[in-house]
Amino acid sequence: MQSIKSVEKAIDILSCFRVESPCLTVTEITAMTGYTQSTVSRILATLEKKRCTERDPLSGKYRLGMRFHQWKGVLSQEKGIVDLARPFMEKLRDECGEEVSLYVPGEGNRICVEAVRSRYGVAKITEVGKVLPLHCGASGKVLLAHLPEKERRAFYRRGPLEKYTPNTITDPAQLEADLEKIRADGYAVSVGEREDGTYSVVAPVMGGTGGIEASLCVSGPIFRFSEEEKARIVQDTVQAARDISTTLGSTRRFEGAGTP
Repeated sequence: MQSIKSVEKAIDILSCFRVESPCLTVTEITAMTGYTQSTVSRILATLEKKRCTERDPLSGKYRLGMRFHQWKGVLSQEKGIVDLARPFMEKLRDECGEEVSLYVPGEGNRICVEAVRSRYGVAKITEVGKVLPLHCGASGKVLLAHLPEKERRAFYRRGPLEKYTPNTITDPAQLEADLEKIRADGYAVSVGEREDGTYSVVAPVMGGTGGIEASLCVSGPIFRFSEEEKARIVQDTVQAARDISTTLGSTRRFEGAGTP
């Protein structure tokens, strides 16, 4: 099916607005998308007319418009993966004490769609809506591991993998070996791959069609991550991910035993 290029460009422009960059200038959007400044200005003007974006008259920066509040209201009427997963996420948080977050795959990245805060004062905090790398950290690697091989190859062709810490894997062949182990184990553990001093334990959430829907993550500071805690958190995380998968209609069993 032939795509409509102007619609694709409009979506690319809207996708520039993120938790970390809620307000942007035309110049910034031009740099982020690679489109010409005249194209960006023209599309923004159309989006503003339809109340999809708003322009601050003082700063000249754009932000998402009132139309998104309307669409948010529509979405809130539907019971999606976040609503179904949250009770299990809260239970998992109560069991382990650490932050529990849920990620879905984006275009070459992952997006946090829900987070249940840690019960500890010193904790890892992830903002809902934050866009993070797919190749780095257990949450991203679980998603990447369960994508079709064709999609993984396309991901590697996007360009060099960015190194965030000394523990980040940037060699595709080495990463593929790691992904194979994740599929075999049924979970992933990462320590300081994206942020120094933190750990993550993650299991895949599968959908009714048999594909990956999300990754369920428990994360916290490394000083609370003993071998005893690791074994317990892995078991609890895998079980919670299985429960969410069943709720979504999945009949697929995890490939690994789900124990470290």
